[in-house]
Amino acid sequence: MEKATGEVPAELLGEHQLPDSLAHVWGWFAELSNARGAGAFSLNPISFQDIESWARLTGSRPTSFEVQLLRRLDEAFLVETSKK
Repeated sequence: MEKATGEVPAELLGEHQLPDSLAHVWGWFAELSNARGAGAFSLNPISFQDIESWARLTGSRPTSFEVQLLRRLDEAFLVETSKK
């Protein structure tokens, strides 16, 4: 988030740390986010089709929970980047 917006959102400051068991999802999100498309004035959300294509091409097999987590990370990312 800091890389994209230039600042860390207040809710991410402090004692929040990514559990080691979910670090791979954060890496997946970074890969997907770096490949996202953009519209005229904003970034496109990561779609289920994007996740499916990425999984097929990389050999990754995210669980349904991990897919939902990717979508929630993307939603939070888009909310923060739209504030800029």
